[in-house]
Amino acid sequence: MAWKSRGVRGSTLEDLIVFTNDYYYKKGLARIDKVPIPIKIVEQGKDGIINKAFFEKKSSVDFIGFVQGSTIVFDAKETALNNLPFKNIHPHQVEYMKDVTFHGGIAFLVVHFKINDTYHVIPYEVLNQYYQASLNGGRKSIPISELNPDFQIPYTNNGILNYLKILNIYVKYKKNNLI
Repeated sequence: MAWKSRGVRGSTLEDLIVFTNDYYYKKGLARIDKVPIPIKIVEQGKDGIINKAFFEKKSSVDFIGFVQGSTIVFDAKETALNNLPFKNIHPHQVEYMKDVTFHGGIAFLVVHFKINDTYHVIPYEVLNQYYQASLNGGRKSIPISELNPDFQIPYTNNGILNYLKILNIYVKYKKNNLI
């Protein structure tokens, strides 16, 4: 039987981001942590294996941290398509990013498009434009062809997904009202 959970898709991307975040921390560039999933253990075997558990509440986003005096929050998404379907993004995540942005933080997605093996930052402002349009009968995804090429994340030979470089560009765009 095939595994059908959508909850573990993206774990490879998350591992890459955790590795990158550790690098950023060691270099004194940022502190960004993986948000633990809030679960309640109901039954645990003598061997320590969890037999039964449930989610206590909805999680916010995958990562929370700070860099250069700014709070950042983001979620990691992967897709094998040439677009990012909104079924992969939970409404409570969009709402959380909205709140963070309202309070002066920076919110975004890091998306791995497996179809061409590229990584992109999708700022909350862009995500929200497509999301709101989808609620009003528009397309139900964000196409890779419409993403700003300036927000493509370079992947370095040493295994670092250098999204902080893109955040600097994002902040400049935001400051100049280009988003």
